Amino acid sequence: MYKERGSIMTSNTIMPITKLRQEIMHLPELLDEERQVTITRRGNPVAVIISYKGFMRILEQIEKMSQEIEALQETIEILQDKELMESIREGIEAIQRGDTVSLEEARQALELE
Repeated sequence: MYKERGSIMTSNTIMPITKLRQEIMHLPELLDEERQVTITRRGNPVAVIISYKGFMRILEQIEKMSQEIEALQETIEILQDKELMESIREGIEAIQRGDTVSLEEARQALELE
């Protein structure tokens, strides 16, 4: 059974828990980085076993998604801040009008040199 999840194609072996007991020593051969074994009891899924590589890949994806969610939350906060958005609009309009200063002028004005 193959299921597409995002850009990752995984194959899933379904195994009754009674067969797992018999096959436990061969489990590493069943698992590769794109395979998972779903364990069933009385026909109902009760657990999933994945390879270490597959597990690490999932953790990396979760971390990446967590960072993306954090960035989206920050963007939402900025978009909801009316004063900040007005300042951004004013800055964009100033740039479009050519109302800018050079980096050197900015450093002097801020006394960074």
